[in-house]
Amino acid sequence: MLDQIYNGMLVALQWQNLILALLGSAGGIIIGSLPGLTATMGVALLIPLTFGMNPASGLIMLGAVYCGAIYGGSIAAILIRTPGTPAAAATVFDGYEMTKKGQAGQALGAAIYASFVGGVISATILIFVAQPLAMFSLRFGSPEFMWLGIFGLTIIASMAGKSIIKGLISGLIGLLISTMGMHPLSGYIRFTFGRMEVIDGIPVIIAMIGLFSVSQVLYLAERKGGEAAEFTEKLGRIIPTWKDLKLVKATLLRSSLIGTVIGAIPGAGADIASFVGYNEAKRFSKHPEKFGTGYVEGVVGSEAANNGVTGGSLIPLLTLGIPGNAVTAVLLGGLLIQGLLPGAELFTKHAKITYGFMMSLYLANIYYVILGFFGARYFIRVVKTPSGVLAPVILILSVVGSYAINNAVSDIWLMFGVGMLGYALRKFDFPLAPICLGVILGPLVESNLARTLTISHAKEMNPLLLFFTRPICLVLIGLTVLSLLTPFLTARAAAKRAQLLQKAATQEDEID
Repeated sequence: MLDQIYNGMLVALQWQNLILALLGSAGGIIIGSLPGLTATMGVALLIPLTFGMNPASGLIMLGAVYCGAIYGGSIAAILIRTPGTPAAAATVFDGYEMTKKGQAGQALGAAIYASFVGGVISATILIFVAQPLAMFSLRFGSPEFMWLGIFGLTIIASMAGKSIIKGLISGLIGLLISTMGMHPLSGYIRFTFGRMEVIDGIPVIIAMIGLFSVSQVLYLAERKGGEAAEFTEKLGRIIPTWKDLKLVKATLLRSSLIGTVIGAIPGAGADIASFVGYNEAKRFSKHPEKFGTGYVEGVVGSEAANNGVTGGSLIPLLTLGIPGNAVTAVLLGGLLIQGLLPGAELFTKHAKITYGFMMSLYLANIYYVILGFFGARYFIRVVKTPSGVLAPVILILSVVGSYAINNAVSDIWLMFGVGMLGYALRKFDFPLAPICLGVILGPLVESNLARTLTISHAKEMNPLLLFFTRPICLVLIGLTVLSLLTPFLTARAAAKRAQLLQKAATQEDEID
């Protein structure tokens, strides 16, 4: 294997591949930072350019676009409260709050560093343990996917903000939105109100743009004039200090591993990994109460996880031909166009190309770190733009991004509808994050629940045996229960801590 890694490194370091990786990273950052232009879209748009390239060069450029776009989504999320990609939706919660505090530079720096660590760890795992992880991912059937989705939905409890009731209502609204259109198995039409435009449901990216972008545009329009936001006067420190890195090192490692494992599970993606990474960072944090108020650990937890997916999602693709997510599904097309079939041949007959591609992921991560740190001072100019100019720009990008997904005007109206709903809920202090979570995870739970019930009916067995006896299901059930109890246990511990402090203060007063 070491010989193959060495040969792959030589391929990745060829001058033309170095240039293609740089161009791919830069293009990916631009695509990812524009709301609505996803990593999937960027890779799909560039596949035709690879027809005339040799296989290694084409895959290196596409891989760099993938890595750059996942990182790029954090830029808009931090600066204008609009996730450039669904993977950056959880980054909004603390990233934008840090910008409001005048810590935009620190948030951007943390996102760059976390993205780099997540990407490098996932690329390393891809190279050394691709096959074992791929075999483990095959153990996930419909019951496991359903419990994975339910485990993800329990994160709503920690994202509810001040009111758990409002958080649950928001989560239910998200689940309701996710049920619009045809039932995944029966084809029954639901909640379309006779409109054929929503027969396939509301695309996730349309919902994300509406909830975060349009609601933010309406919020900016409330301001008196075209003044810039008061919190954009300074960039602040960009490069993290050694002290900052020591504080988040456990979160970096944990979220990177979470992202890699979730990426290796077919059907899961960077958006799910981002929320799980954020939730676990909050659960293990010494200061969970600071999450959502502009806490750097929240940015790190989200960004390390979603970038950890980049390497993880390639594991089932390269070894088994099973795409880990939408981006790798497009990459599968790129492999087949080049005459490369996933499986054993990629690691034997075409090992030079395969390991060259995998080694180039390190290049892509290095490039976007350099571009990110040097470009941060230009990114910050976005939030220094007067709101009277910024709001129309966000709106135009949102409209273009929504239309580009399916080339349909109806998607623009759907975006506005979801955006108005998000704005109204925001005015009444309903959190938007649970809606986002419901929209993303609702289809995962529903479709796999339906499949499991169909399988149990076909086998003439009790479906409870599928849901509650499989080992991975039991592990996920345990994690789900633990996740549900964590907010209450945390609140109880905080109350006890407050009582002890009050008691200690009373005793000191008595002594005085």
